Amino acid sequence: MSGQAVAIQPRQPSPLIEWLPIVLWAAVIFTFSTSGFSAANTSRIVVPFLKWLFPGISTAALVLANALTRKAAHFAEYGILFWLLIRGPLKGRPFLAMALCVAYALTDEGHQFFVPGRTASLYDVALDSTGAMFSGFLRAAISELV
Repeated sequence: MSGQAVAIQPRQPSPLIEWLPIVLWAAVIFTFSTSGFSAANTSRIVVPFLKWLFPGISTAALVLANALTRKAAHFAEYGILFWLLIRGPLKGRPFLAMALCVAYALTDEGHQFFVPGRTASLYDVALDSTGAMFSGFLRAAISELV
């Protein structure tokens, strides 16, 4: 071997490996769309916690807090999905990542149409899409600071 140094190129992850976190997160979202995470079931966790945190909280406030918790979960789930997509296999393609998030949100709500105790809602698709979009804006704002 001559006296020249050989530059070692970092291994590029396999395209299938890049999709693994997305597939796992999509499975989490799918699980949240089952009857186990219906409003009635999540209230069994949220309501006692809020009663402990805020003794004397009204029933109306508990119902609202459960609904807001569920909607915040929609927002966060798809914000994470978008972030995983643009940090992984769809790096540099935010519009495609956004389209994939919207498509998955539509199929997720379609799935809920057939699940007992769940309802499909285009409002939830809009909320999911907003979470994905916010994630993109947040990432752009952070990259401006760095």
